[in-house]
Amino acid sequence: MTTATPLPTGARVLLASNGHGEDQVGARIAEALHAVRPDLRLCALPTVGDGRAYAAGPARVIGPRAALPSGGRTVEGVGPFLDDLRAGLVRVTVEQLRQLRRARADATVAIGDVWIQLLGLLPDAGRRAAVQTLVSVRMHRPGLPGRHLLRERFTVAERRLLRAAYPQTFVRDPESARWLQAHGVPQARCVGNPMMDRLEAAPLEEDGSGPRIVLLPGTRGHARRALGAMLAALERLPAVTAVLPWAGDGPVAAPAGWRQDAKPVEGGASATWRRGRATVRIVAPARFAAAIRWAELAIGAAGTAHEQAAGLGVPVIAFACGPLYTPAFLANQRRLLGEAVHAVPDDPVRIAAVVEAWTTAPEERRRRGAVGRERMGPPGGAARIADALATGALPDGR
Repeated sequence: MTTATPLPTGARVLLASNGHGEDQVGARIAEALHAVRPDLRLCALPTVGDGRAYAAGPARVIGPRAALPSGGRTVEGVGPFLDDLRAGLVRVTVEQLRQLRRARADATVAIGDVWIQLLGLLPDAGRRAAVQTLVSVRMHRPGLPGRHLLRERFTVAERRLLRAAYPQTFVRDPESARWLQAHGVPQARCVGNPMMDRLEAAPLEEDGSGPRIVLLPGTRGHARRALGAMLAALERLPAVTAVLPWAGDGPVAAPAGWRQDAKPVEGGASATWRRGRATVRIVAPARFAAAIRWAELAIGAAGTAHEQAAGLGVPVIAFACGPLYTPAFLANQRRLLGEAVHAVPDDPVRIAAVVEAWTTAPEERRRRGAVGRERMGPPGGAARIADALATGALPDGR
């Protein structure tokens, strides 16, 4: 193990993250840092969205918080770029740059892709670390369009930046660490994937007939449309019980054709919808892990939630939906998670057919679940990263 000087008492640590999943990872690292070094002064700069993942943690959120239309995918097409531009991209970016220059951090942790790693150079920090939560060598493919380079490949520019500026570099899987070590980033390590932390929970106590399904429509603008397709699929099943840990914008109501129970709700749900022999219970986002551990399979159009479900051994039936969860994004997710994710068209009939097929094939569900567990790895990554950040250590690892 290579070591550096530990962070001094009362050091100011800035966590900068550029995505919803990245915010979750940053929040987990902040909590783990606070546990091992409560003297540290932690602050967070989420550059995409409102940073709600940091809200209840020890890191004070700084900078402007604006939910731009692209959800952090500004460079992936002319449409998302123009939408963000109209929504105030320039103003928000300028203010974030100002906040970074004013941060006066003793250490900066850049959580995300090469863009946030570049921004992490702005604070006058004595130490820098990078946590690359998105890119994996499992995503690499020839002929990659330029707009996808930042999200699906370790570019030459990123490798040079990591080697020169980030003596502590943590990546999501052992394959990526070994690949980077062989391609000019010898300090790259995998010590676990923080996305699998804080998912301990007892399964929901939900009774019902038919397969147990968790619905994961995501948190972005397409979530309501995706939920509509999922409900239409459930209507076609002989019997089914589903749980929806709704995390989208604003409350969600029972759609046309579904009735909401007037009687008191049991088991921690906030509402129960019924149509025929299909039952859907709505639960708070905080019960996400309990819902996943209760479920046999998931139907989704999400990002981080798919990774976490797969990592807990729950296979996902996924369909592209809307301008942010595109066929290209889904294909990339499948390269990352393998057969833990099964792609189907945005068609309730096709979705229902796969649910029926998997309902009678528990061995297939278990096989796909095992793939997801292997791809995401065990929990504990945030604590190991936090320990390395606090002590200045570069762990021996994969």
